[in-house]
Amino acid sequence: MKLIHSAIRTRDLNKSLDFYVKVFGFAVREKRYIEAHKTTLVFLKSPNTDFEIELIADDNPKPLNDCENSFAHIAFQSENIDEDAKKIKEAGIIFSREPFYSMDKSMKIAFLNDPDGIMIEIIEYLKK
Repeated sequence: MKLIHSAIRTRDLNKSLDFYVKVFGFAVREKRYIEAHKTTLVFLKSPNTDFEIELIADDNPKPLNDCENSFAHIAFQSENIDEDAKKIKEAGIIFSREPFYSMDKSMKIAFLNDPDGIMIEIIEYLKK
């Protein structure tokens, strides 16, 4: 699998965009609003690699408790999520969310947690 992005929850999308664009030279690749979750996602492309940062801005952000921070997840791209999920399960790992299709059916996505509770997203981009 290939590491493709890391996600950060932000309380001020404009400040975060300004920071990553001005300080690190990231460029906005995609911005989308997900009505069902009342959330804006902005994917920022690194100037020197294929790595991206996904900024997540909720319309009504929840206050963070002492155990939480703004880090949301890291994501890996899979060529075949069902095969990878089978291997992961054989290793004794339990998914927090089994592979499912995105709303527009362009991706198949799954979530699991590492031993420290860090959320990991696995994405298979589907050919249309």
